[in-house]
Amino acid sequence: MIIKPMIRNNICLNSHPKGCARMVQNQIAYVRQHMAGLSTTPGAPKLALIIGCSTGYGLASRIGAAFGYGAATVGISFEKAGSPTKPGTPGWYDNLAFDAEAAKAGLVSKTLDGDAFSNEMKDQAIAAIREVAAKAGIPAQVDLVIYSLASPVRTDPRDGVMYRSVIKPIGKAYSGKTMDMLTGKISIASAEPATEEEIAHTVKVMGGEDWELWIDALSAAGVLAPQVRTLAYTY
Repeated sequence: MIIKPMIRNNICLNSHPKGCARMVQNQIAYVRQHMAGLSTTPGAPKLALIIGCSTGYGLASRIGAAFGYGAATVGISFEKAGSPTKPGTPGWYDNLAFDAEAAKAGLVSKTLDGDAFSNEMKDQAIAAIREVAAKAGIPAQVDLVIYSLASPVRTDPRDGVMYRSVIKPIGKAYSGKTMDMLTGKISIASAEPATEEEIAHTVKVMGGEDWELWIDALSAAGVLAPQVRTLAYTY
């Protein structure tokens, strides 16, 4: 299959497996160059959980924890494999590359694919934490939890209601200049303000409620270290 870039509104809509692998390898090389010797730093993570691990800040955090500090990692994301006629999502290939490079380096890792908002995935993650810890020969005590989910939709596991997030201004419309990176053409892009319902739905998806549910679930299962640190990225 020949893969050609499909770009719309400055966003590439497809991916190349080798390109994704090279990007992951480049990040690993950067971390190794700039974080050499930090694995013995007091407080360095030994077992990290990255919720939203496949691209962007989540992937970078996982690479930093693993290849910078030598941590065992469990990653969670929702990606799609390729088919004979269509490539998979970038995150799918990023995860494959990360796990392959981690194995080469003797680092223990496990990647789960599915809905991170669901109770079922939380249960799977807890089991994976124990599995990874056993393989690494360390206590099943996560000392770093990264929450890096950017999602357009979330189903609340408690009542089954689906909420959809939006990227819109609050209060008044916004207009600004944008440039088509392929042609260099500059134009004006505008966005209407979000409604009260859209604001409420976006908070349900991205406002930290699920982050809290994750911490509660991990704590109840006894897989959080006493000195655990957690960080959520905002988008």
